[in-house]
Amino acid sequence: GSKISDSRRGVGLGLAICKSIVEIHGGKIAAFNKKNGGAIFRFNIPGKKIVD
Repeated sequence: GSKISDSRRGVGLGLAICKSIVEIHGGKIAAFNKKNGGAIFRFNIPGKKIVD
């Protein structure tokens, strides 16, 4: 009976929350399936240009 706490499926909110945070900051997020299993998540958040 002992299970790893991460072994159960979630409710699917994690990526939606990440998407909201990235988009609020003016960024983009994308997810891709890998051929041999797993996934790749890419995101970018534009930075501010600092001028002295």
